[in-house]
Amino acid sequence: MTRVAVGFGRGFPRVWLLPIGGLTLLLGIAVAGRLSRSIVADLIAWWPVWLGLAITAFLLRNNKLGHFRVAGIIPLVALLLVGVFAWGHLAGWSIMPSASQRLVGPELGGFTEAVLQAQIDGAIEVDGGTEFLYQVEPVRRGGTVGIPGANEQVLDSAVAVLLTPPADPGLYSYAGWDLSLNDQPRWSLGLGGAIDADLTSLTVTDLSLTGGGVVRLGAAVGETTVSIGGSFQIVVPTDSPARVIGVATAPNSWTLDAQGAVAPTFGEGWVITIEPGADVRIVEGPSSNQ
Repeated sequence: MTRVAVGFGRGFPRVWLLPIGGLTLLLGIAVAGRLSRSIVADLIAWWPVWLGLAITAFLLRNNKLGHFRVAGIIPLVALLLVGVFAWGHLAGWSIMPSASQRLVGPELGGFTEAVLQAQIDGAIEVDGGTEFLYQVEPVRRGGTVGIPGANEQVLDSAVAVLLTPPADPGLYSYAGWDLSLNDQPRWSLGLGGAIDADLTSLTVTDLSLTGGGVVRLGAAVGETTVSIGGSFQIVVPTDSPARVIGVATAPNSWTLDAQGAVAPTFGEGWVITIEPGADVRIVEGPSSNQ
């Protein structure tokens, strides 16, 4: 026999508290800032699912499936759908309104030189691999950062891109940007925020960093400047020439000199300039040939 929850009216099964509690928990996590507020838009977009469950529960309230009342099974199905909904939101399923929140740059065309500036009060995750010049998707956690607008300036085979967050993202606010860059152009990058960048597949001509985080460098093309202000861990390939100008924690294999420290591999490579007050740790990573 299905038990009745006191205070919910006669015939209201307690098992309905499970999906209701699941939805309430998701909304509570969003209010607390751990999930994106865009989950509200996704929740509203799923109204046919929620309405269909309610109608089915009402129409089959007196039916049985074997020894079990359907009225007690439907809430369990609803709980499963709440879990599917949460997974779809976090995974960015195309049926979710929040999945449309992305910025896709132009096709590569003939661009050989590219400059990109991106600074936000949030997370910036950077890697290569997109077929477009650049692509920005949200980091699907709670935050106040919206999908950016792009100001592009083109001169022959060179392009400069400035990514700017919207002043008021409304419900579509996230923890930051997941930024993918095309591997073909030579990139001049200015990044600011909580950065997690894998630049090993990119050709970088110069790099400016502010904020904090972890940046993995690849092979340098000649003398390549890196300017750092903030708290960073910089991963340099073991076979890449590099030197530090300023105060930083360097690997034991590096040689200290009057300017800072020098990697054991000689030649033109990364020139890492540490701004006053910055906290930088240099670590050795895999060979750039791997």
